[in-house]
Amino acid sequence: MTSTTSAPTSHERTSLAETVRLIKKYWFCYPMILGTFLLLGTFSYFPAISAIYHSFTIWDGFRPEQWAGLQNFREIFSSPVIFRQAFSNMAILSAWSVIRALVFPLIGAALVYRLKSESRAYFFRLVYVLPIVVPTTVGILIWRQLYDPNVGLFNDILIALGMKPLAFLNSPKTAIPSLMFLGFPWIDGVGLLIYLAGLLAIPTEIVEAAIVDGASSIRRFFSIELPLIIPQLRLILILNIIGSLQGFGWQLLVTRGGPNNATTVPAWEMYKSALLEGRYGVASAIGVVLFVLIFTLTLINNSAVRSSVEYPAS
Repeated sequence: MTSTTSAPTSHERTSLAETVRLIKKYWFCYPMILGTFLLLGTFSYFPAISAIYHSFTIWDGFRPEQWAGLQNFREIFSSPVIFRQAFSNMAILSAWSVIRALVFPLIGAALVYRLKSESRAYFFRLVYVLPIVVPTTVGILIWRQLYDPNVGLFNDILIALGMKPLAFLNSPKTAIPSLMFLGFPWIDGVGLLIYLAGLLAIPTEIVEAAIVDGASSIRRFFSIELPLIIPQLRLILILNIIGSLQGFGWQLLVTRGGPNNATTVPAWEMYKSALLEGRYGVASAIGVVLFVLIFTLTLINNSAVRSSVEYPAS
């Protein structure tokens, strides 16, 4: 019976020997980056491993933990607040966040890309990108003031139009739609720059050939430009899925998950369980569920949306 294991080829042996030689020659480089790996392991990998372990325990963060098995996970999936309300709100807000990030910045980037005047294109890039320098917390507080049911600008506009004022974030019926309206007109500066970079990287020969063939602007966008910026679309998609599933800024600074848990999300329930209730085991279990969900969606996205576009050789 012959063995299926083949011996290393001469090329593989040469490659391995060359790698060993380079490691011995530049050995002094590895102690220089040891600190980086120690910090990475301490502040990135250790907390993640610790969360996985403590998700199976009852722990208040101070006293020794008690092994609980799957008790924390059973509590999560049987809780009407965490599993039903929080995950339902997360699904709605995440779906809207992805749609908003994929559509509106792309429209803005396409319009800027089509401007023939470089000075005008620069001006609009500056207008769209300038809000990036404003901290996210400041933006949330400004929008909270706009939504204020007593002195907010939105209710002042409704009253001036002869309409009935709304409770916005103070009513379970309008809380989620109010969060979805946040950031109107929904053109994110970072997303616009990413899309615009992809559009500017399209070879001019392809665009000029389409113009010569009589393709309209809309036809060029859907037939040429959009397929060639699939890598940018995938990047924006992944970043927004991760960010929307983990985000709870509004819940932390404004709504506190209310009213009546109308705006709660799993990330807020994780924060509340750990820092407000001292239930680190339950919080770790919520974090593990979010990790599995984000990891699964990222794998699905990578397999479904492949950046297989190649520019033709000029």
